[in-house]
Amino acid sequence: DTIDIYQKDLGDFLDTDLESHKKEAGNAYRSGNYEQAARYYLMVLRYDIHDANSLYNLACCYGLLDQDGLAAQYLKRAVRAGFDDIKKIRSDPDFEKVRGKEAFDATVDSIASEIENKERELGDIIYIDNSALFRCRIRLPEGYDSQKSYRLVIGLHGGGESCEDFIKLWKHFEQPEFIYAAPQAPYAWLLNKKIGYDWALWLTGDTIVMEKAKEKLNEYIRNVVYDLEKRFKISNVYLMGHSQGSIFTYTAGIVNHRLFKGLIVLAGVGIYEPMPSPASGMVDIEWPPVDSFEAAKDLRVFIAHSKEDKTLPYALGIQSRDVLSKYGYDVTFCDFEGGHVVSPEVLKKVGAWLKE
Repeated sequence: DTIDIYQKDLGDFLDTDLESHKKEAGNAYRSGNYEQAARYYLMVLRYDIHDANSLYNLACCYGLLDQDGLAAQYLKRAVRAGFDDIKKIRSDPDFEKVRGKEAFDATVDSIASEIENKERELGDIIYIDNSALFRCRIRLPEGYDSQKSYRLVIGLHGGGESCEDFIKLWKHFEQPEFIYAAPQAPYAWLLNKKIGYDWALWLTGDTIVMEKAKEKLNEYIRNVVYDLEKRFKISNVYLMGHSQGSIFTYTAGIVNHRLFKGLIVLAGVGIYEPMPSPASGMVDIEWPPVDSFEAAKDLRVFIAHSKEDKTLPYALGIQSRDVLSKYGYDVTFCDFEGGHVVSPEVLKKVGAWLKE
């Protein structure tokens, strides 16, 4: 009854930039200022009490601050909001200071029991092989001429993102003279009330399922190339990926190397030698065999990695550069500032590299 519904500025809180607050929280967390990170997360949660990821991150901050009671309290709230990764809760190093304390351990055990009961009620999961249709966003160069041949760049977005997120990179290319396609990853997940997409059933943690999904993904990427070659006059094709998408830029690009002129890897994984072996920083995957790896060495490769990347450290980009160069690949490498992101400045360099 005390709310004046005609007050002009009453709804100004709806314009609060929560993503900016989350970014500041992440920056404070990475710099070790956990109290400041907690403040930002609490500000976010004042506007969205169902933000499970922010609740979990806040619990992590309290864990790092050795506040076992608060860490346990916000963990329970995160689970209530939908966070259900009990493996992460049990293994997260952010809780090292409070793990072993009676109240915190009891909370984690209770959460585990709750999650297990929910899963039991839902039954087991199996995966059925079937065809489906997926979105693919397309941008054409200014003054596009259907009688002219163009280079094609196919962009694989990061895990949890979408083709709509990745097609927006188009605006950062300077006067692009190529066709840009951003296909949708096939597997949808509801993460923090937002639908994100995954290329190979990543969140299952089941390596057998992921390997099967990767085989299907190789076929999917081939079909993207074949379909676009029917719709447009294409000269050379480049495959580009960020973060999780970088894994499949490497694997699908190498297996299907005859389809591509080059690969563009933005904030990507580290290639190990000898092959096959796991991609550092990510879930273990099976790399293409050595003979395929050697057969694909005519591919041009552009790698960009930030020295500030906390998700996939800079050393992984250097590692990939060195291994690929050793196998005879033509590798262009650049670093940039900004962390685990796609840098607009890097995209300008990619545009210039494509014209070489």
